[in-house]
Amino acid sequence: MITSDDLQTILNKQFGLAAFRPGQREAITTLLEQNRLLCIQPTGHGKSLLYQLPSVLLDGVTVVISPLLALMRDQIMQLNQKFQINAVAINSDQSLQENNNAQFCAQTGQAKILFIAPEQLDNLAKFNFLLNLPISLIVVDEAHCISTWGHDFRPSYRQIIQMVRALVQKNSQIKVLGLTATANNKTEQDIMSQLSDGLGQISVHRQSMDRPNIQLGVIKAQGIAEKLYMIEQLLQQLTGNGLIYCATRENTQLVAEYLQNNNINAAAYHAGFASDIKKQLQQDFTNGQYQVIAATNALGMGIDKSDLRYIIHFDVPGSITAYYQEVGRCGRDGLPAQGILLFDPKDKKIQEHFIDSAQPSLANFNVILELVNTAKKPQKLVEIKRVSGLHPTIATVVIAELIEQKFLQKIAQGSSQMYVRTDKRDKPNLQRYHDQYHTKKQELASILNYGDQKNKCRMLSLRESLGDQTLQNCGHCDVCTKSPIKFSLNQNSTQKINSWLQQKTVRTIGYSQNNIAEGISLLDGKLRSPLFVKFMRERTSQVEPDPELLALVQAQLALLAKTQIISYVIPIPSRTWMMRNKFAELIAAQTKAKLLLNYLSWTELPQARQGELLNNDQRRYNVADKMQVKAPLPAIQGTILLLDDYIGSGATIKEAARVLRKSFSKQTTIMPFTLANIKWRLGAKGFI
Repeated sequence: MITSDDLQTILNKQFGLAAFRPGQREAITTLLEQNRLLCIQPTGHGKSLLYQLPSVLLDGVTVVISPLLALMRDQIMQLNQKFQINAVAINSDQSLQENNNAQFCAQTGQAKILFIAPEQLDNLAKFNFLLNLPISLIVVDEAHCISTWGHDFRPSYRQIIQMVRALVQKNSQIKVLGLTATANNKTEQDIMSQLSDGLGQISVHRQSMDRPNIQLGVIKAQGIAEKLYMIEQLLQQLTGNGLIYCATRENTQLVAEYLQNNNINAAAYHAGFASDIKKQLQQDFTNGQYQVIAATNALGMGIDKSDLRYIIHFDVPGSITAYYQEVGRCGRDGLPAQGILLFDPKDKKIQEHFIDSAQPSLANFNVILELVNTAKKPQKLVEIKRVSGLHPTIATVVIAELIEQKFLQKIAQGSSQMYVRTDKRDKPNLQRYHDQYHTKKQELASILNYGDQKNKCRMLSLRESLGDQTLQNCGHCDVCTKSPIKFSLNQNSTQKINSWLQQKTVRTIGYSQNNIAEGISLLDGKLRSPLFVKFMRERTSQVEPDPELLALVQAQLALLAKTQIISYVIPIPSRTWMMRNKFAELIAAQTKAKLLLNYLSWTELPQARQGELLNNDQRRYNVADKMQVKAPLPAIQGTILLLDDYIGSGATIKEAARVLRKSFSKQTTIMPFTLANIKWRLGAKGFI
């Protein structure tokens, strides 16, 4: 029997902590004695201790299922280095060898805690691997994700319940812990129902969601230029490190670039970066090498940095519950911190897009059912996504739901996982998605009301949405103090920012495969400048380069010459860009590089133009293995400028780089240089 004194001793000796925070001791005792616990605690309250400490006491492995890859890295480093508790992880940010090593450590007893991303549970081999581990405690982190009513419901989390049930069936004494900071009463009841159905009665511990050290405020803004101006001014006033949340990957890079240009030590972070870059950025930020990171929640939800002094939202988030969790990353050390929302009601458009793009229809279900039903052999996931042409998010949701409702079945064929049709023939039940759609719309309306309100305490609004029963005003937000945050906009400054936005280039992401460097794109399709619109309309018919565009090319090449020696200019073959050869000649002349005009060519013309296709899986397939180069060239010093009219998915650039690597060593830099940057629609033709 574990006593209260035993817990205190482990807390002191193993974790170096003098005392438990309110509710922690009670939660750990309940978990150890009753085996089932759902714990709802505010961000920064120390939920990790609720499984870290029991893992020391229990004989087997503790498995933590979490979507927060950045948090996994922080937790593993802290557990191994600070607490001497061996921990490993299995996730998509790691190499195959790293994941295999983690499995070996868990199997051989060398790891006490195993973190695993929920998407890994969709893999039959990983699922069966977990079933055969001596697991004593399974933890469902971010447990609101298993609930249709949760603000961040994810289809991959449906597999968690299957895993937990399989483990409980194998060992009825296994302990189950659900953790979340964002579950209102409706979500709480749904999580309880799922975690107790066939698993045994579950206890619930709920703490107050109050974060008294965070001062909340809202600043009204109109458009990107105003927001950038406000961010710059705020960072000159705020002290310490912080995060700037952005709704899109593009905005993280936009904000970081603007701040860097204004001598603020900033960086961007999002899930599109290569794993090694993400790890380094996170490590550098944790060590205080950046004043601020502009990030999507790929970093923001997982960063375990207790001394963040502020969280600024550049874009309106999708719900109050999401906002609470995100803003709650600051001030985890208990010292004063600030949460500031730059509020532009027009931001709702991007959140509405996210909601709509994740909403499956019966037609989507029928497309995949028909595809699998008529296939001559079991289908791989990548083939289903490609052939269906659906938005990747929709395809993932539909396949997960069809498996849960037993319309599809996963089977293993060698090392591959395949999908086959079952005998079930009635219609899929889509009620949970109708419910979820209306819930998300209501939650979006709530956060818009939060930003617009003038008479209700900010923290009280958040706590009320999260199911707190005892409520009072915080006393220090901009509403309570009747001191709204006001900004005196400098019209000259915002005009300069607008001019910069229209002329700025886009840094396109580098690709580790075939060592493609970060590239340059001159015109940002997201901003829809007149020059971008003109170029995209006239690129198939122009007979002379546009003087304004040509001036931008020349200016960018002059900047590039300061850091790069361009040895070759190699244009990608094009059926539609009339000025391809002319621009290639002009660029080669200015950089004094050798022009290899027709060095790249198609062995087989792609069946369709990229813009006619429906998703990026189709675009990759469309160009894969269909390009060739002339005879290999001698080794060179310098950079290959890989020229194209625009970049969308990057599939054509990657195919060109693949064949170029047959001629050039991995040490030779291949840099994409495109005139425009666009974002393809997913699940539909054309670009956004």
